[in-house]
Amino acid sequence: MADVELTGGEPSAQVQDDLNSLLGTALGVTQEQLEAQGAFLPAALVVQADGELRMVAVSPEESDEDLDAEAMIDDLYTVLRDQKDQNRAVAVFSDITLPDEGTDAIHVVAEHSEGVCISAIQTYSEQDGTWTFSDPIWESGEPLVWAEDTEAPAES
Repeated sequence: MADVELTGGEPSAQVQDDLNSLLGTALGVTQEQLEAQGAFLPAALVVQADGELRMVAVSPEESDEDLDAEAMIDDLYTVLRDQKDQNRAVAVFSDITLPDEGTDAIHVVAEHSEGVCISAIQTYSEQDGTWTFSDPIWESGEPLVWAEDTEAPAES
């Protein structure tokens, strides 16, 4: 795993393996989609309690307007929180724009049920059909699926 200072001490080997699997698979899937389609929709990967890796996707809301990626990401986190007892780790990936750098990037946030959360940002570019992917930038993150206060507010 990347050399990132994580909260809660050194993660166990299983946590590291789960997060490495999720991060590597998410970056690979998104790169393949970019090379084949020129774009990708937000989606998630999960490591189920039995260790099986599975993809989770949500449908964009139907409208004539532009795709609302933020709404899709919110929907993904709702599904992942609802299913968190069936999974031991999750990763959500999306396409982001970095205005200061003037480029787009793959953004992956992976978190484990044991409380470790890490994100990767990998810029990319395409010129004349050739895709170039930078080395990912790694950062620690805040858990959203297994956060202590993820209970949905009561509707009034």
